[in-house]
Amino acid sequence: MPRPVRIGVLVPSTNQVVEPDFAALTPPGVTFHTERLWNGAATPEGGGDGSYLLKMNDDLDRGVRYLASANLDVIAYCCTSGTYHAGNLEYDAELSNRITDASGLPAVTAVAASLEALRHVGALRISIVGPYGNFLLRERLTPLLESQGFEVVSALGETGMQHRTMDATIGDQDPEHIANFVCDTVDDDSDAVFIPGTAWRALEVVQQMENRLGRPVITVNQATIWAVLRKLDLWSPLKGYGRLMENGS
Repeated sequence: MPRPVRIGVLVPSTNQVVEPDFAALTPPGVTFHTERLWNGAATPEGGGDGSYLLKMNDDLDRGVRYLASANLDVIAYCCTSGTYHAGNLEYDAELSNRITDASGLPAVTAVAASLEALRHVGALRISIVGPYGNFLLRERLTPLLESQGFEVVSALGETGMQHRTMDATIGDQDPEHIANFVCDTVDDDSDAVFIPGTAWRALEVVQQMENRLGRPVITVNQATIWAVLRKLDLWSPLKGYGRLMENGS
């Protein structure tokens, strides 16, 4: 039996969703191996301006070192607001370079993967819905997306998530609630929906949301796994998880 292809995955220590999503989308012959970056403290309401995640990123070099010892093929950084809180793509690229410099491996970040996925489905006008306060979505993520040529027509944080003070609670929300909130919230003028938040259980209902909305829905975990598999030349069509996974060659 040949050696499996191995994916390293960096996740916030509070995240319970990235690993199940990787398990759902990873094909046979591929394994994934996670390292958790410390993120256990209380947060500002709704994530505030996201700058508290700089402390989590201080743990990055240790996490990469531990992961790289497992003889991997690629490392994925699976936290959206961990880089988009800067409001620009430069910080995201800086973290990607830090991962590669420390490990000697190619890196995929959640933000860069999401941009690639949105371009792949032909998105131009985007509605953003996520488990964050509106400041992070409107004053940080929106400018980043618009700097890359997209038009953001709406950006709204889920009602309860706008007031959370612990990242670990993001993964507690029912996927059916997520689907209903997203479908009731997106702007009719958008041609695609972007759902950041690697700890939000949106992948489980992405096909349902696309069926209801009639447009592509890109969840950050879906995009990250898709980008990793493409980088490894291992992507193949998979039904039931949105058009990106089914038609994203």
